[in-house]
Amino acid sequence: MILRQAENVFQRLLDPLPLDRFLDEIVGKRFIKLDTADHNGGRGLLLGDDPERLLLDSFGHLAPKIGCHAAAPSGPPPEIEPVPDADSFLRKIAAFHARGYTVRLPEIRRLSPELDRLIRALEFVFHQPVKVEAFWSRGDAKAPLHHDDYDIIVVHLKGNKRWFVSSLPSDLPNAWKTLSDAPPRVDRFVEVPVRPGDLLYLPRGTTHRVDAVSDSIHLSIGFVPFTLRDAVIACLDYLSDVDQTLRESVGARAGAQALAADFGNIPQRIRAALATLVKQSDADTFIVEALQRRSSRVIGNLEKLTVPAVCLTLSPSTRLRHTPLGVSHLVSNSSRIDFAYPGGHHLIHRGVEESVNFIAATPEFSVRDIPGAIGEDVRMALVDKFVSTGFLEVVES
Repeated sequence: MILRQAENVFQRLLDPLPLDRFLDEIVGKRFIKLDTADHNGGRGLLLGDDPERLLLDSFGHLAPKIGCHAAAPSGPPPEIEPVPDADSFLRKIAAFHARGYTVRLPEIRRLSPELDRLIRALEFVFHQPVKVEAFWSRGDAKAPLHHDDYDIIVVHLKGNKRWFVSSLPSDLPNAWKTLSDAPPRVDRFVEVPVRPGDLLYLPRGTTHRVDAVSDSIHLSIGFVPFTLRDAVIACLDYLSDVDQTLRESVGARAGAQALAADFGNIPQRIRAALATLVKQSDADTFIVEALQRRSSRVIGNLEKLTVPAVCLTLSPSTRLRHTPLGVSHLVSNSSRIDFAYPGGHHLIHRGVEESVNFIAATPEFSVRDIPGAIGEDVRMALVDKFVSTGFLEVVES
């Protein structure tokens, strides 16, 4: 998957809202609702035409991981435990519903190829990890007033709900708790009816609550956009790769120092490190390299690709393509290329840079199409490397 393909996948989710407008004018700034009446209908089918059955049939994976919430439950939640079959899973979910709980089902991206590809596309566009959960409610369920510490894209799949969303702008809180945290308020809100196929976007920190109008299921896609804080940290991380003083201990007794509020020479050392960072950041090339290396780490840390179960016979006529979840990011130094892919990195000699760039930028090709002043044996070795780690798959021989 190249970036253009990822953007097309994302665009289909947002249609008719242009992707550029969403990224430039909406993300991190304001709540929106996209109505299914203006869409092509595919949004509500991310878990197929029977999302309830798909979730129930995944009992082995999902039952031990159930989460739940309720504004006013009638009792403690039932025990969370493995179940032997789909019918038992349905009874377990019904037991949560009977006490007023909405059931949260995490780690569902692999249940549907369409959903998995969408999440990977978002990860590629944002260069940030993305997670997705399903929320299953009964008609009388009410979620408590709260806000999330990550942005959410909500896609409604089944039934109807009513959201109450704060009309106040979010202050975009960090993920950690602070002393200034106050109870969430929705004294100024908009009431938003939601039906299958509708999409909501809420910046992190947007206070909201949700009432189920009928038995319903929705997806919540969570992410934190790349922030200025992330960019500054990327520069600090890059500096620490080349300046050992940032990797040295500033004292092994941090607990005692914090208790006594006596940090010795640490403030002085921090000021010196920050001064070095400011000086290095005067050069745009330093910042560019820092951000490129950060992107390489992000892509390499994404969920690992599926690798072939059997060894494949390759030849110069073999036709290959990027696997549906195969994305990449390339950075290089004077001697080698870092080809980052979900689950790892290939470190490759700069002598084959033209060939590697072609593989990364071309969604489908034959082995003999790979350019560069290299022999057939090198082309075959490169292709075998990318097939063995799941970035490429064979179309035909």
